[in-house]
Amino acid sequence: MINYIKSIINNKENSIAIGVAALIVALLVFGGGMIKIIPAGHVGVVFNLFGGVEKRVLSEGLNVVIPVIETVTVYEARKISYSFTDGYEIGNIGSPIKCQTNDGQQIDVDVSVIAHIDKNRSWQLHQDLGRDYVDKLIVPQTRSILRNIATKYPIDTVYTTARIGLAQDAGRSLKKSFLKSGVILDEFLIRGIVFSPAFAEAVERKQIALQESQRQNWIKKTAERDKERKIIEGEGDARALAVKGQAIQLDPRIAELEFLEQLDQRGADIPVITGTKNAILSIGDLFKETEKQRDKESEK
Repeated sequence: MINYIKSIINNKENSIAIGVAALIVALLVFGGGMIKIIPAGHVGVVFNLFGGVEKRVLSEGLNVVIPVIETVTVYEARKISYSFTDGYEIGNIGSPIKCQTNDGQQIDVDVSVIAHIDKNRSWQLHQDLGRDYVDKLIVPQTRSILRNIATKYPIDTVYTTARIGLAQDAGRSLKKSFLKSGVILDEFLIRGIVFSPAFAEAVERKQIALQESQRQNWIKKTAERDKERKIIEGEGDARALAVKGQAIQLDPRIAELEFLEQLDQRGADIPVITGTKNAILSIGDLFKETEKQRDKESEK
């Protein structure tokens, strides 16, 4: 009898031990699933096995969920840059966007889209698009909207100041499109535009022609200034001669004074203007008369 009682007690102890062990295992298995840690700059979206996507959003840090019933999908909520370019860089999601202007010119536009998900509406993004929202939303919408906006601009303005307007128009349209699905556009940047070889050659020819036109205008203006200078100098000389003529008429000795100055400087045949009868006398003739007088005096 005593042995029977001992066996019963031992069985109960074993059952308790088994129960405690089972409880510990359950806590380890299910208790770990009840705690969900959301990293910094991220959010968690909860999917309920019975209710679907829940509208509550798990924030950074420790969060409690129901194991098996609730599963969590983590999304990055920080700003992310997505680029459409041929170069290799982080965030490159496609090649430059091929567009056509309203005058039929083909261009390749290198752009960057900087965006982040709306934390409060991340559940909607998860419900509508899922984790591959970049391929379903950002890539196709960016390409489509930029192409539509580019058709409003002529080619000769796209490569000048109109590039800013093109980026602003595309950014406004993209912002509205993204926001419907819970994505916030921070910036839309046009980093470069590549034109067709034919157009690039035409632009180069136009620039050369413009530079040549500017050079010709400069030459023309320089010639006009030289012409004006010469006219002014000629008018000044004419006025000087007129003033000199008036002075000679008033005082004939001025002409004699000029004659003496020229005679001293040149020592050649210089016309002499007398003040009384305006007679012109050659210096050579004057020397001849002087020699004749000397010959007569020597004969005497």
